[in-house]
Formats: sequence, C-alpha cells, structure tokens
Amino acid sequence: MQQLPIDGGTMKRHDRATQAQGRARPPQVAESPAKTTLFAGDGAGPGRMPGSSASLRQYTPKFRRAPPQLRREALIEATLACLRKFGHEGLSVRRISAQAGVSPGLIIHHFPSVSALLAAAYETLAMSLLDSIRQHARAADVSARERLRRFYEASFAPALLDPALFNTWLVFWSMISHDAGVQGVHDRTYAAYRAALESLLGQLQRSEGVPRFRLRPAAIALSALLDGLWIEASINPSAFRPAEAVALCEDWTTALCAGAFPSLLVSRRSALQPRRARRSGS
Repeated sequence: MQQLPIDGGTMKRHDRATQAQGRARPPQVAESPAKTTLFAGDGAGPGRMPGSSASLRQYTPKFRRAPPQLRREALIEATLACLRKFGHEGLSVRRISAQAGVSPGLIIHHFPSVSALLAAAYETLAMSLLDSIRQHARAADVSARERLRRFYEASFAPALLDPALFNTWLVFWSMISHDAGVQGVHDRTYAAYRAALESLLGQLQRSEGVPRFRLRPAAIALSALLDGLWIEASINPSAFRPAEAVALCEDWTTALCAGAFPSLLVSRRSALQPRRARRSGS
C-alpha cells in the first residue's frame, strides 16, 4: 500500500480547525432518567447498568437539555434511590450523579448544597408517603371510624415496611440535630402528619356517643403509637404481623371513644366556656 505523505502545515491547520469546532460545540447535558417509584422495590431503573458491554451501550444516556424542574426531580429521585441501596454511604455526590446520569457539577447547579438536595429528598419522600396514606383513608361513603381504620391499614402496608425504606429514614433522622434545613423539613412534615390525624379524629369526635376530647394531644398520642409500631415492624418484621398493629390502633380508638383517657377528655366546664363567651358577645 502506498504511504501518503504527511504535510505538517496541513495537519496543524486540521488540528486548529478541530479545536475550534470543539470550542464552538454547546455543552451537552445528560437526559433526565425515567421517574422511579419513591418507595417501591428496586428494579432495573436508572443507574442500574447490566454487566455486558451490549447492555452498557443500550443504557448509555442520550444528551439533551432538560427543564430545571424535571432535572431537580430526577436528582431527588436519584438521591432516594442511593439512600435506599446504600444507606449513609449513599450520601455521595458521585453516586447520586451516576444514578441520575449527570455530571457531579450539575447537582450544585440545581441545589445550593448537597444538604439542600437531601432536605428536598426528605420532604418529597415524607409528603409522598403521607399523601398515599391519606388517599387510602379518603372515602366519602364510609364512617369516621372506618376512615381511621383505613389510615391504620395504609400505615402498615408492605411498601412502607420495606427495610430499605427504613434505612432511608435513618439517614434523614441522623441529620435533624445538626442540619437546619433537614430540621425544618422534619417540623413541617410532622405538622402535616399530625394535622391529618387531627382531621380524622375531629370527624370521629362528631360521631354519636363519642365524648369530646382534645384533638392536639390525641393526635400526638396516636402518632406516637403508629410510629412506634412502624419502627419495630420495620426493624424486625417477625415481631408481629401488620394486622396485629392495625388491631392495636383500633383498640386505642375504641378506648378513646369510651373516654378511657382522662387527660384527653374535655371537661364539662371547659366545654361550656366557649358557649358562655359567645352569649356574652366577647
């Protein structure tokens, strides 16, 4: 085969042209991965790369610009996926960016800090789970007592008793005492959870034969019961069955309706004070 002569000047001009094209090319951003379920079991989702080279080529992300909101959601979902898989070791910018299919620098572009990303992931997870539980209890054609029972059942559904989900909560809880952003998320989501319980208990209180009780402390007590049972069931699934946890919560409701918690009851004198105030016009 004839060897072609190499023109040094031509090669230099070609190299300069190639470099100029590289500088003119706009930066490329990895396409946002498909949305993942926040608390379902792991599947072959974004970031799960099978071992073969063919599979690697198949899962190579395409490149396009994604709207900021979609990119933020993808980063939040990638963070939750990493925490589910690796626990505290999932608090890695490299792992989160690989799971999302983006460069590490893109995280700081969309969030002021990694802590801010974790706080956003915490709030997304907490409100998603609460919305799921409330949706199960929200039925117009059932009694207030039945809505509470449905809330209990949803609280101990298999998806919520997943050990990987509990590991995710442990990471968030460990940050509450030293991260103001995470602390703020905890306060807001706990208030939302307690408000949901107060709403259900308020409906129960209006039922016939149920004594008047103080909603706020009743919701705090019920929240503590639900949380304690959920934590133990997540740590040791063999300790008791979800149906037993629901039955214990039902027993608590029965005791509340029977006036068995004196500290929660509204005294007759306290109940009459608002009426007297209204009559006096104050």
